Amino acid sequence: DAELEAVREEALAAGARAAVVCRHHALGGEGAVDLAQAVVEACAAPRPEFRFLYPPEMPIEEKIRTIAVKTYGAASVSFTPEALASIARFTEQGFGNLPVCMAKTQYSFSNDPAAKGAPTGFDLRVREVRASAGAGFIVPVCGDMMMMPGLPTRPAFFEIDLDTATGRVLGLS
Repeated sequence: DAELEAVREEALAAGARAAVVCRHHALGGEGAVDLAQAVVEACAAPRPEFRFLYPPEMPIEEKIRTIAVKTYGAASVSFTPEALASIARFTEQGFGNLPVCMAKTQYSFSNDPAAKGAPTGFDLRVREVRASAGAGFIVPVCGDMMMMPGLPTRPAFFEIDLDTATGRVLGLS
């Protein structure tokens, strides 16, 4: 209990709105009452204004550098020629003000999955940059990984229909 209290105090000292010990795993719903109350209070509190780490008008390349240095602890960022060409193309196409959603290994702040945790002073290598225009963000790809598509909030299949009188499929063109 002393350890849990120490963690709770540290969370509060670091600026957490609330920090509660939750024992639902042992006590069921009764063990989560304090957590539920903290969530209700957080929902009722005034919402702070969301601020990006960078202004939307910052060039894409600088947005990536800002995230890498200020959040991940990188010393530098390098880009493949293909990544730089994509950045130029997306900027020219009017996507320069979109936010950035980094794609990299989940094991490290670097793009090296063997450098576990939060290394510092590394070079973050951006090998590719994609635009998820429907979802509304730019995706710098750091390292090798399987990518998921960035989908819009309303999928296109909602616009597809069948005219039962003619058998014609609507909404595909």
